[in-house]
Amino acid sequence: MIWVLMPLKSSWLRLAVLALSTVAIAGCGGQPDEGGLRDSFAQQLAANKFLKDVQRSGDDVTFTGAGAEGGTAKWRVHIDSAVVEPNEDPARPYKGTVRSSWYSDNQLVTPRGRDSNLPVELSANGLAQVCWAVWDGGAKRWSWE
Repeated sequence: MIWVLMPLKSSWLRLAVLALSTVAIAGCGGQPDEGGLRDSFAQQLAANKFLKDVQRSGDDVTFTGAGAEGGTAKWRVHIDSAVVEPNEDPARPYKGTVRSSWYSDNQLVTPRGRDSNLPVELSANGLAQVCWAVWDGGAKRWSWE
């Protein structure tokens, strides 16, 4: 990047170099993005030992697990949104919030107050309709628990 230090005669060229340098520096900052947060959510869901036949297709994750009304059910979880925000803890500089819709045998399971209304087995690894993770700056990964 030594060429940036050489004098540039054209003002538009100086602006272009400045803009490209800013983009390059920002891109190397290591801030996690929403896509990575979505991927991490899906991986965390798939890691649940109580789920079987886990499949992901875009923002949908399907599996078989404990049903909302008892017994076993076919589930579909749709990732509605994922947001990454700054966090004040320097060891965990970002907080990610994922909002998702959970369907048990095609019936939407809605939370009531602080209760997710999900079977305990499905929320065993820290996930629910609205959940958050923190970015572990050292490990460069999301932590859900």
